[in-house]
Amino acid sequence: MTGVSLPGHRIPVRDRALARILGGVTGFLEALADRPLLFDGAMGSLLYDRGVMHTHSYDELNLSRPELIRDIHQQYREAGADILESNTFGANRLILARHGHADRVCDINRAAVEIARSVADGAFVAGAVGPTGVKFSVATESERELARAALREQIEILAGEGVDLLVLETFSSIVELEAALEIARSVAPELPRVAQMVFDANNLAEGMLTPEQVAARLVAAGADVVGGNCGLGPPELYDVGHRLVGHGAPVSIQPNAGLPSSVDGRTIYVANPEHFGVFARRMLKSGVRLIGGCCGTTPEHIRAMSGAVRMMGGGPSRPSVTMADSEPATVPRRAAIVPLAERSRLGARIASGEFAVSVEVNAPSGTDAVKALGHVRDATSGGIDIVNVADGPRATSRMSNLAFCAQAIAHTTVEPILHVCCRDRNYLGLVAHLLGAHALGIRNLVIITGDPPKMGDYAFATPVYDVDSIGLLEIASAMNAGFDPTGNELAGATSFVLATGAEPAAADRDRELERLQRKKDAGAELVMTQPVYDPETLASFIEHAAPIGLPIMVGLLPLASYRNAEFLHHEVPGMQIPLAYRERMAAVGSGPAARAEGIAIAREALSGVQDRVAGAYIMPPFNRIDSAVAILDVVRGGRWKPAEPSS
Repeated sequence: MTGVSLPGHRIPVRDRALARILGGVTGFLEALADRPLLFDGAMGSLLYDRGVMHTHSYDELNLSRPELIRDIHQQYREAGADILESNTFGANRLILARHGHADRVCDINRAAVEIARSVADGAFVAGAVGPTGVKFSVATESERELARAALREQIEILAGEGVDLLVLETFSSIVELEAALEIARSVAPELPRVAQMVFDANNLAEGMLTPEQVAARLVAAGADVVGGNCGLGPPELYDVGHRLVGHGAPVSIQPNAGLPSSVDGRTIYVANPEHFGVFARRMLKSGVRLIGGCCGTTPEHIRAMSGAVRMMGGGPSRPSVTMADSEPATVPRRAAIVPLAERSRLGARIASGEFAVSVEVNAPSGTDAVKALGHVRDATSGGIDIVNVADGPRATSRMSNLAFCAQAIAHTTVEPILHVCCRDRNYLGLVAHLLGAHALGIRNLVIITGDPPKMGDYAFATPVYDVDSIGLLEIASAMNAGFDPTGNELAGATSFVLATGAEPAAADRDRELERLQRKKDAGAELVMTQPVYDPETLASFIEHAAPIGLPIMVGLLPLASYRNAEFLHHEVPGMQIPLAYRERMAAVGSGPAARAEGIAIAREALSGVQDRVAGAYIMPPFNRIDSAVAILDVVRGGRWKPAEPSS
């Protein structure tokens, strides 16, 4: 790392930069191994929106308008970005020469790193390197050599300034990207390298290369992370991302804000931030480890994505929710916990091995609970005396599930299970929520992290996620032992049955099982799964989860129509519906025949595993309790003994 090869231009390596590289470069890869990370979003489209024309060099703004670049970096950091990319995408000699700035390569790149570092506040600073503009597929060898020299010059400057990693992005030619990787390895072998290609709408890179082929070549060329960015929106790059997973390197995906449209002469990107939040979770669940935004994205898009990153175990560090180390009463705490069988009806059934059944009933969409309570009574009339009430499902305006559960206890014979998610309440609010639930007579909890806010009536709702489901299970478990999360003794212990969620169809099965073990260690006593449609997937999950030792209630959501099946498969994170079932739903369309087919599919799933699970958790669409009762005919009179109908 002694200098660049361009005549008359030599960049010495600074001592402070070398010390940073040798001492801290592994920090990025270590952090990535521990948790998903979030890139920032677009720079160029934001600059354009702020009045900087495309004819101006955006990289030169590091010198002429550093405050503008700093402000954008600051906004991305405040939105939750873990990685800030330097404003150097086009800061190589060949691109800068188009604007008359070829002699300012060093100053522009140095200033860019300094600006990003000034607001990083603990975030990683990535040296962004884009293509040179040389068409490698048709270029002469002398033209390619000029391009390689320009890449070497820029990479050496960025490395010398002490960036934490290099991001080689938006390359359409894999040959040029391989050349950039080779240069990066020789210039700064210790510096992590993220290599991102552009893919077309057919999931192919230039040269008809598939994502799998691209991943193999980039890993062979020395990429520490492989990925795709630009060109496509979230749904399209999702398809690319999950195909890149599993080929020897973590995967990074940075989509555009949808495909661009021209409105009144301006380029507009139509994927809104909430849309990005939903697909961020899908991408992370598919095994992608880094996400961010490209053209058209803003700090609001990154803020929406940060909720998904936090939910999957990333984001800023959170306060510990374990009990204080100074608290000596480990044995008394456990001795004080009420036995599972004595806490609730559900607890008694799980403890005795009786087949447990619960049906989800939605809280009302206004203040009048009469109709919703009628659905609860329909459930008890069908022999179902335990109901689940979700926590703010589908971002619609509903009565709080805590209030509805209290009404159900007061006016029916049902026993409710309260869903508690980490999305909407901060740390203190969650503690108060659990204490209030217990005071109202609620004894069963399903503790989940919760989806980021989706598109709905409240587009500006923001996620909190002070803790995830594991942290909240630790809080609730401590309360069952009579202590708050800091180790202070409560005036009376709680006696909750603590259930948690799991996704049998998760793309990363090992990660799902590892989290399930951590949930058990945190206090979970029961698993209630996401809906499952493929009997083989469900059976495989049950087999692999068996060593963890938690009883499982299998989740079943009967399909209502072909359109419903397609929506769930393509739009809802964690839902995978086999093609054969979607074809079955397509054959019947909608209406009563479709509902009957959806019930038949759910019955098949339950029938295949009924002897291997602790119970069933049914989520009938539109509160159709009769659908749930029909599904349960599979186990009625056998493992399931319906409760006596209420009077």
